[in-house]
Order: sequence, then structure tokens, then C-alpha cells
Amino acid sequence: MKPAAKKTPPKKTAADSSMKQQSLLSFFSPPAKKADATVPSSNQKTWLTPQKHDATIITPENDVTHAPKPTPTQDTPNDTASKCIPLEFTPKRRVSTLQENGLGDSSSYDSDDDLPLAKKRKRLSQANPAASKKETIPVSDDDDEAEWNEKDDADMDSSDDDVSLVDEDSEDDDDHVKRRPRKKPTATASSRTKTSSVTTKAAPSKTLAAHVTPEKTTPSSPPASSPAPASGGMLRLHDSWPWLHADRRDMQGRKPSDPEYDPRTLKVPADFLRKETPAMQQWWQVKQTNMDTVLFFKVGKFYELFHMDADVGFKELDLNYMKGEKAHSGFPEIAYAKFSATLVSRGYRVARVEQTETPEMMKARGSKSKVVAREICSLLTPGTNTISFLDGSQGPFTAASFLFTLKEQISSSGKDVEFGVCMVDCSTGTFHIGQFTDSLQRDRLRTLLAQFHVVEIVVERHGLSQETKAILTHGASGAVKSELKAGTEMWDAAKTVRELRAAGYFAQWPDALKTWMDVVDPSSVRASGWLAMSALGGCVWNLRRSLIDQELLSLSQFQTYMPPDALSSPSGSSLGASILSQQYVVLDGHTIHNLELLRNNYNGQRTGSLLAQLDQTVTNFGKRLFEEWLLKPLCGVDAIHARLDAVQELIPQHALVVELRSILKSMPDLEHYLSRIHALGVLRPDHPDNRAIMYETSQYNVRKIKNFVATLSGFQASLQIVKTLKQTSWTSAMLTRWIGTFPDLKEKLAFFDNAFDKAVALKTGTIQPQPGMDPEYDDAVAAVAGIESELDEYLETQRKALKCKSIVYWGAKKDDRFQLEVPESAVAAKQPAEYELKSKKKGFKRFHTPFLRHCLQRLAAAEDRREVALKDSARRMFANFDKSYIEWKRAVQHLAVLDCLMSLSLVSGQSEGYTRPEFVQHDEPFVHLTAGRHPSLASTVTDFIPNDTHLGNGRVGSMMLLSGPNMGGKSTLLRQTCTLVLMAQIGCFVPAEKCRLTPVDRIFTRLGASDRILAGQSTLFVELAETATILNHATRHSLVILDELGRGTSTFDGTAIAFGVVEHLLHTTGYELLP
Repeated sequence: MKPAAKKTPPKKTAADSSMKQQSLLSFFSPPAKKADATVPSSNQKTWLTPQKHDATIITPENDVTHAPKPTPTQDTPNDTASKCIPLEFTPKRRVSTLQENGLGDSSSYDSDDDLPLAKKRKRLSQANPAASKKETIPVSDDDDEAEWNEKDDADMDSSDDDVSLVDEDSEDDDDHVKRRPRKKPTATASSRTKTSSVTTKAAPSKTLAAHVTPEKTTPSSPPASSPAPASGGMLRLHDSWPWLHADRRDMQGRKPSDPEYDPRTLKVPADFLRKETPAMQQWWQVKQTNMDTVLFFKVGKFYELFHMDADVGFKELDLNYMKGEKAHSGFPEIAYAKFSATLVSRGYRVARVEQTETPEMMKARGSKSKVVAREICSLLTPGTNTISFLDGSQGPFTAASFLFTLKEQISSSGKDVEFGVCMVDCSTGTFHIGQFTDSLQRDRLRTLLAQFHVVEIVVERHGLSQETKAILTHGASGAVKSELKAGTEMWDAAKTVRELRAAGYFAQWPDALKTWMDVVDPSSVRASGWLAMSALGGCVWNLRRSLIDQELLSLSQFQTYMPPDALSSPSGSSLGASILSQQYVVLDGHTIHNLELLRNNYNGQRTGSLLAQLDQTVTNFGKRLFEEWLLKPLCGVDAIHARLDAVQELIPQHALVVELRSILKSMPDLEHYLSRIHALGVLRPDHPDNRAIMYETSQYNVRKIKNFVATLSGFQASLQIVKTLKQTSWTSAMLTRWIGTFPDLKEKLAFFDNAFDKAVALKTGTIQPQPGMDPEYDDAVAAVAGIESELDEYLETQRKALKCKSIVYWGAKKDDRFQLEVPESAVAAKQPAEYELKSKKKGFKRFHTPFLRHCLQRLAAAEDRREVALKDSARRMFANFDKSYIEWKRAVQHLAVLDCLMSLSLVSGQSEGYTRPEFVQHDEPFVHLTAGRHPSLASTVTDFIPNDTHLGNGRVGSMMLLSGPNMGGKSTLLRQTCTLVLMAQIGCFVPAEKCRLTPVDRIFTRLGASDRILAGQSTLFVELAETATILNHATRHSLVILDELGRGTSTFDGTAIAFGVVEHLLHTTGYELLP
């Protein structure tokens, strides 16, 4: 469908147009020349390519007219002007678009991150007829941003080398390489025109821009040999390179049709690279091994995007293209947090390429290179986003996001499959590693994908079966997927152990990893853990590529993952066991989905789910724990009663709960901050970030210290919570144990409270330790003070020797300090032999002595040592804090538990008609609910009719058969029964008049009828697969609901299936059933 017609805007003056030109001009793009009617010499080059046709604008009001020039261009003589047209039409989007797209959601101190970019664009877009003179540039009335003067622009990029990334055949001279204002253009077109009206007519070597109103005819399509235009309606230079499209190969020369083709790499022709400038050669060296990544390439204070990366910037970030055929855009360093977060949230990989030396450093090392060294300093993906200090304040992170690595092995019989898994939450550094056997339906894998929020999946290339791939596609459809090469990237178990030991990540190996190691030979892996360690190897390789392996693995936060149904003990899971011994209820992926525990089935959002109904926590770490409680209900009666007792005791203490919640609400995400402080405290001398030249260091340092101070304040507030709870007498064993086991943080917090001045640190971005807090800094300060004391004593000695009290030290420069300023009258008779004249003024002479020169050398060395110690003081302070990581972590866990208990108390005490469930240890399992209501509907539907449910315990049978008309509430009652049992076993009151039951070990649901197109499974197949899971894993303590079983086939066959399933469940397992 064609877009609606738009009226052609009124013609604007040249001044108005020039103020609206797009223009983040970097030294990658050639500068525009001043308009001049003089005929150029034969050796001069123009920025215009002669075309055979003129671009035209067709409007409803006018006939065909010549198109106005959209960007500043160099004028040519009159005899050639008719043959030259602008090469591109670059649309300009307003800065407000960034805010509309959520790019303005940063921390308070980052609210103006994009201001320098807007200033630069505004300043560069103005007319500047006299570049050598400083003058005020008029600013358009529709923008409130101040312009930058020419001097500021020159200073901004003076730190980078004067090397252009523009093709050498398009450069005028080296002087035009630097960023500076464009010459005043003669065109009157505005580049702020909407993109919807831009179409392109192009050939590989020529570009023709035309602006046509939607209702009129458009230019003809590009020739068949031309690639499709890039974003923005323009055919860019990189769109015409066959080796990047039709003839693309990886670095080993393999075509995409080759099974071993590596899409992450690209073979760039050598003859093409030879024609590129040295800086662009450097860009291609990085890009050709990271074709799956968007490069933010640092040049001075700006991150630049080129070619296909610039297309992404235009499409996703609303960045404008620079002038020329080469796709090119950029933004200032301070806006990195916004743009990187936006791309990562949309599934892109983002690499930050930093300058690791200055031009002065390059000259000092005697390099023949024409460009400064650059290195990848970070690689962000949805699964490896650690939220570092460069990223500012993002979030809130109410749910953990996991990087999931999977290794598969199918048994020789083909009857089952075994998986090794490794999941890591990079924001907290928590690893889950495990190995388990699964059915051919991959039920345990489905449950894992339902329990964990997987945002990135890493697998071995050619290492997964088609069935497993279908499960991953269906269960984590939004996750980014990566394939690693077997052996070199997806390590086997033996290589994983060797790499972990060689890197020295652990001072002591975590217990979770020791369980997979051989007892006799600790360097080898058990057969039962071979796949798990291989999955860990693939995860570690991926973390190394992202340059975050050291900071995450050194936390040693490893946990063993076991499928929920595997945690059941043999006695607890057997059909005849009367008492449950397992710790948690098993909820598989079908149950989590059918009961809408985490997200509703309407639009997949949190609204309307059971989690949204029950979760009233106020901290991010509390929200993450509450979700874990919801997915892991308790099975032990004593544990359930302990949680219910705590909730019941908190209900009447409403005022106290409100006070404690207000304190918790003021806390930052302490769990995330602990991992960030650990990363900042880790000594990583070889990490490229240590060599990066950053221009906003002071602001980054303030971010670090602000987070650190916020963390200390949060733990200080936790002491107030403990103090407040101690003032009340508690009878609940859980609350009493909570108070008694909360770690003692008073001494630790007192140490950091006196360690440095927080107000000064937040203002300057530097932690200056107080005396006695940092031995290394104290030694450097003492050395400086000692030398200064010697100089003072020497001054007194010279005063006495010359009998002149007016002798003083003079000088401020580092090498000329401490000159003895002596009146000429004092040395007129006899000047000491060691006095060396340095300078003089009327009536005074200034001297140095060998002693003073020796003291100056010692003082300079001591001051340098003090400066180094001061720069590293923040890291040492973070490392000192991290020494007590276990205590800090335990305190956060306690606070999360309290937050969850108070959430349950609010739901239980403030909701109408909620009652405490009664759990019974009984030989015969049963569930008795009187006037039960669905928690999600009871609060919104005023005329909801309560229902009684009685199963088991002799009074009624263990099966209930429901029938009735459509829309009668049958499915609601099925879900309601399971939901109330689940609520009771997480320790929450339930919406019913009475609830009495024995704990259940599993909840099974078989609801609805739908196929799985992505998995290639029909409706009947899905029904039978889910039913088979129930038949294979249900026990007498399981609660099962079946809704219209057999509807996926004919009535007769469906009835036979339903009858057979019910008969088997009743006579074989005898558990509670609601069909």
C-alpha cells in the first residue's frame, strides 16, 4: 500500500536550509568546498559524479522541476552544472525521535548524553563563509541547543591522528581531514525531509536520488544486477561489492553453501584493502572477524559506524548518514550507554573498539603505522551484558536473563537423549551447570526453558538433533543463537578443565565443579559430567570472546542444576510412598504455561499472570527470589508451616511492614552492584580496557563511586531493618532465625564509612583514602611529606648560614621548584660555592644547589608514586570491599527473603476472603477446598461464583469428572484448583473459606488443543506426548488436570484414549485427577 500523499512544503531560503542540514562531520568524510564560480583546474577533484539523467521532483501543484540539493556540495562551473546532481538524499530525523524510542531512558546524570551530538550537528550545519574567523553561528528557532564554535570542534578531535578513512581517490589534501564546519552551501533543500518519500535509482557505480510524491510515478527499479538499496532508500557503496553479497566467502574461502562456512568471518579482497586508507584497513581487520557484530569504532571522542554497521545505526538508532556514497554515521562517546543498550535489547551484538594509544604514544614507540592502535574492549550481547560503569543506570532487572549453553548426546539405542547444560546470569555472575537424561519429547529441556529466562543460546555446530533445535526454536523463540566449532570453540570436558586451571580463575575450585571431577584423578572428569563440563567449556569460550571471563568466573558462584523431577528421592517418588521427602514441587513447562504462572497466554505479558497477582516485592533482588519461590513450591509440611507462620505473624504488623518496605524500596539492586564492584576490584593488567583512551573518565569514575556509595548506604539501611525487627518479640521460627543469622556488618561498614570522604569522591570521581586506610597510598604520601620536611630544614640552614631570614623558596614548575630566592645584599660579599644561579629579579637572585636537585628528583619520584597510588586507590578500595563478598551476598539473600515474606503477608492480609491453608501429614493424599475462587478472577469479577473441590481421603474418590455447557467455567475450576494448591505450598493464604490438604509432589496439566508448527508436531501428537509424560512420571501424590483429552482426533478414538488414560491413572497410580 502506498503511503498517503503529502503536500510539498513551501520553498525555503538558503539560510533556513543550511541550518537544517544533516552533518555529524568526522574526519572520515571529505569536507565540502566553498561555492565558487571559478573554473577548477584540471587536477582538482569534485565531489559530484556526472549522471546521464536529472533528478526531478513531481508535485501535484507543479510540473517537473529540478530537485533541490539535499546536502551541501561543491559547486561546479556552469558548463558542467547541468550534468552534476547530488549523490544522495539523506533524511534527517529530529532528536526528539530518540526519546520517543526510549533512548532517553538513562540515569539522571546521563539525561543529556546526546547533547554533544546535537550540538555538533547543529554547529556543522550552519553557514560559515570565513572558516579562519571566529564568529557566532545562527541557530535555527526550532532547536534549543547552543552551537559549538570552531575552536571547540578542533580541540575535540585533536587527540586523534590526522588520517582519513575516506578513499584516497576522494581526498583533496591532508588539511581537509580534520573535523570542521562545512563551507556555506548554495543549495536550499532541507535534509530533514521524511524518509517515506525517498526512492532510489542506482547502478553499482552510480547513484541517482529522486524525490517523488507518493501519488505520482516513481523512478524505475534498480537494474537486476544491482543489490537492494540499504536502509534509508539509498544504494550505498558497500551494496555494490559482490564479495560482500553474492560472492561472499568466509576467511577460509568457504562459500555459504559449505557446511563448515563460518558466518562470523569474511574474506576481504587484498586488492580492495590496498586501495583503502590505513585507518579503513584497520577497521576491516576488526570487521572481517566480527561480521555478526556491530562495531562502535572510536575516533577521538566519537564512535563511528561504517558501511553495514551504519545501516544498522540508521535503522535502529535514528542516526543520520554522513555525506557521500560510503555509509557512515557516528555519535559522541558519552552516548555509548544509550545506543549500545538499544541495540543489545533488540538482539544485536555490539563491540566497542577503543583507541589504546594517543598519537604521541604512537610516535614514542617509534611505530611506522599511520594510525593509532585500536582494540576491542568489550563485546555485548543479550546474554553477556554485565551492565558495567560505561552503561550507566539501566533496568530495572526484575528477572534474571541467562546465557544458555547446551551440549547434546543421543543414546546408541535412540530411546533417550542426554544433555549437558550451563546457564549464567552475567549481571550477577551466577552459574548453573548440570547434566541429565531426557525423554524423546525433551520434557526436562522444555521445563528448563520455561523456568529460566533464556536470552541467548550457544550450541555446537552440527551438534544438535532436529528435534532439539525445534524445541529451542519453540521454547526460546526470542533468544539470540550462536553456533561454535567443535573442539576449538565448544571445548570437550578435558580441554575445559585444562583451560580453567591454566587461567587460574579459582583460588579454590567450587564444590559444584568438584562433583563432576574424578575422585581418584582430580584432573579428569567423570563420565556422568562429561557433557556438563563440555557445556561449561563452550560458555567460557563465549565469555572470553566477550572479555568478561575473568570477572565472572573469579566469583566462583557455581550451582548444580538438577531437573525438578530428578530432585525427588526414590522413596518420595515411588507410587506407594506415604510421606513426601522431596524438597520442591515439580512444575514442568506445560504447567507453567497452562496455569499462566509467569505470563498470560493472551499476549505473553506479565499482566494477569499469577506472578503479577502475588508479587508485591519492592526490590529487584526480592522480585527475582519471589519468582523462584513461585516456580519451586515447598513439599515439606514443616517448611510450609514455617513460612506460613512468618506470613501470619507479619499480617497484624502492617505499620511495621510499611516502614520496612519503605527502607527496602530505597535500596539499589545490591545483588547486581556486588558483582559490579567485584569486577572493578579484579586486577586485570592484560585487559584492553586498561589501555583504552577514554575522554569522559571523570564521569565514569563518578558512576563507579556513586554505585559504591549507594551499595554502602543500602547495607547501612539493612542494619536499621535488623534493629527495627529486634524491637519486636517474634514467635515465628523463620523470623527469629532470620534475625539471628543476619551477618554482622557493623565493623565492615564503619571501616568504609571512615575510609574516604564520600562527598569529595562523588564530586571529583577520585577516592582519596583517609590516613591509615590504604597502606600503599599512605607510604607514598609519607615519602612526599618527608622530602618536603627535609627541604624546609635545608631552608632554615641556609637562612642561618647567610644570616638572612628573608630567604624563601621560589618556583612553581616541576623542574624549577624550590629555588632559593636570596637578596643580593646577602650574597654580595661572598656567594657559597654550591650556589648555581637559575634566575634573578631586581634586588634578588635565585639559586639551586646539588642538594636541592637531589631532593627534587626524589620528590618527583615520590609524587609520581603517590599519583599512581591515588589512581589505583578506587580499585583497591573495591577489592577490599570484595574480600567480604560472602557476607555481603548472605545479607542480600536475607533481605530478599524478608521482602518476599512481606509481599505474601500483604497479599494474604489485605485481600478479601483469604484464609490460611491447613496441611496434614496423612497416609492418604487429599485436597479439600470450600468456596474456592481463582485469585486472578476473584479480584476483578464481582459476580464470581465460588466452587468446592473435594478429592481423596475416603469421603470422595480421587477423581472428579466435570461436564457442562461451554463457557460454564469447567476449565477455570481446573486451573483454580491447581493454582490454590500451588499458592498454599509457597506459603501464601488462599482465596477460599477453607483449605485443607496434603502436599502434592507434582502438578500436571493437559489443557487446550493446538499444534506446534515450528516443532513439526500435530495436535494429536502434542496431546499424546503430554499425556505420555503424565503417565510416565505421575505418583499417588501428584495433582493432574486433563481438559478434553482426545479432541485432536475422531470422537470414537478420542473417547478410547480418554478412557484408557483415566483407567490407568486410577488403577495404577491412584492419584488426584480432574479430567
